Amino acid sequence: MTLPEVPGGCQNYQGVSAWRETKLAVRRRLAAWFIDDRQYVAALYRKAFGRAPDLDQPRGFNEKILVKIIRDRRAFLTLFSDKLRVREYVRRVAPSLALPQVYWWTESADSIPFELLPPAFVLKANHGSGWVRVIEDQARVPHAELVRLARQWLATDFTLVGREWAYRDVRRAVYAEELLRGPDGRSPPDYKLFVFGGKVRMIQVDRDRFAHHTQALHDEAWRVIEGTVKGAHGAPAPRPHSLPAMIEAAEALSMGIDFLRVDLYEIGDTPYFGELTHYPNKGLSRFAPADLDLRLGSYLRLDGPADVPPALTALLADGLPPESVADQVVAISPRP
Repeated sequence: MTLPEVPGGCQNYQGVSAWRETKLAVRRRLAAWFIDDRQYVAALYRKAFGRAPDLDQPRGFNEKILVKIIRDRRAFLTLFSDKLRVREYVRRVAPSLALPQVYWWTESADSIPFELLPPAFVLKANHGSGWVRVIEDQARVPHAELVRLARQWLATDFTLVGREWAYRDVRRAVYAEELLRGPDGRSPPDYKLFVFGGKVRMIQVDRDRFAHHTQALHDEAWRVIEGTVKGAHGAPAPRPHSLPAMIEAAEALSMGIDFLRVDLYEIGDTPYFGELTHYPNKGLSRFAPADLDLRLGSYLRLDGPADVPPALTALLADGLPPESVADQVVAISPRP
């Protein structure tokens, strides 16, 4: 069976044709019936790199991420992957981080309150990765197009795309979020902090993600790391003013687990929360140079199936987070 193509990375998602999406969905569902997770991710890796991954004695970062996809079933992975519910976790564990406003969320694409939303916002899906549509001015975008896109997201089981278990029990929902802008009015740099065993080891800086995307890598002391994870190589990024606060927050949010990528922004001198990621690029990152894969892999010591930090256990036992996210949504009033 030919494997369905696997999209990767955050994008200003324009959607695909209904017919093409239907074919992809059918192929993914058939693959779920006939190909187990280990075979599936190994085939994706082989298709991407021309060789089979070593999933029994993994050495590279990509291989170890694939092992996490097929073996790691700890419940908190689902919490961290739920973009709406994780906000309360961030509030409690990393209060120094600001959170973009969530204007509205729904489980039904037909209930998007366009007349109440601001002119600019970001439409996102709660239950997947890379499902992002930036709306600079909603008056210039057909609302029917956004409704179709939201329906497409809500109809898709994201776990079939790359077998990423953490999304399995995430509530299917779409939401409108504040559009963050840098001082130049454009999308601010995206700081992706790679946290291994509670320590930041690398910071990936993505600039102009929706236009002329470039990428630069730095370590926790802001020394340049030559290479890229995925994307065109860019000039070294200016050190963010809030770097110490970013690192402190990312390490606190990781709770010392084997690996977590913490995505942040900086507006003014204030660090803003983006999202948490367990499986960067679905374990298919095209590192350049290739030995960067082994370097990051050397930092990743895979946890056992029952390894849950006591502090996180206590937090979850305290009822975190609420099942409803209504208290996290700002009141919307009609625009003048």
